[in-house]
Amino acid sequence: MRLVTIATLTVVTLLSTGCVTKQTHEAALQELNKTRDSLGSAQKTIHDQQLQIESNEKEIARSKELIELNNVELSDLDLKKAVLQRELDEAQKLLNTAESQLQASRSRLSDSEAQLETMRQIEAETKKRNEIYARFVTELQKMIDGGQLTVSIEQGRIVINLPDNVLFATGSARVNADGQVALKQIANVLKEFSDRRFQIEGHTDNVPMKSARFPSNWELSTARALSVVHLMIQEGVAAENVSAAGFGEFHPRADNESKEGRALNRRIEIIMQPNLEILSNELPKVAE
Repeated sequence: MRLVTIATLTVVTLLSTGCVTKQTHEAALQELNKTRDSLGSAQKTIHDQQLQIESNEKEIARSKELIELNNVELSDLDLKKAVLQRELDEAQKLLNTAESQLQASRSRLSDSEAQLETMRQIEAETKKRNEIYARFVTELQKMIDGGQLTVSIEQGRIVINLPDNVLFATGSARVNADGQVALKQIANVLKEFSDRRFQIEGHTDNVPMKSARFPSNWELSTARALSVVHLMIQEGVAAENVSAAGFGEFHPRADNESKEGRALNRRIEIIMQPNLEILSNELPKVAE
């Protein structure tokens, strides 16, 4: 605007002097027209810039609105995220609890299956033991009827009980002739069960035993058990399947105060051991 004014004043000044040539006048007019054109262009540029500024301001305003909306949405999303995280934590806790319960259930199931298997084995062992007991009774029936021995099941074990007078003289550990016959018949039955183990137990009454060979009832009961073991092995019972034990007077069957009671306590017992393979090696769990 200022340029136009100066140009106009210049033209006016030249014209007012009265000495302007036609050529100069035309040049001045051309300069004035150029200035006017420049002014128009400048005004248009300013107008365009103002429009652009207004457009930019509107765009900025819209951007601010979008930013505010985004901030509100972001805040909502943060809240939702916090809620979802809490729900996820709760779900994880429930999952952990469920997994623990499942593991406990599996453990109880495993224990139950193991117990069931043990019960099956015990049942099978009991059935087998009863079959063997019936076989013993059948094979030894004549000796049972003759009062030479008894066969019973005690604490899950088959027990063949022979009074000492059937096998030994008083104070002796040598098997007599009748005793040898009886033990040979028993050995013929025992050796049929090669998968079973038998313990020969010697027992006495409480009358003190004092001799050079047997200083006490311990020695006498043990020696008698060993004599029976040797005879069993001679008759074909596998040596690894028999053992000997002496209990002296300390496992009485009857009261030692009577003659009859002492006679019952002086005995040899042949015990068929239970199948220990059915017992678990796992230690029992201690309750907390």
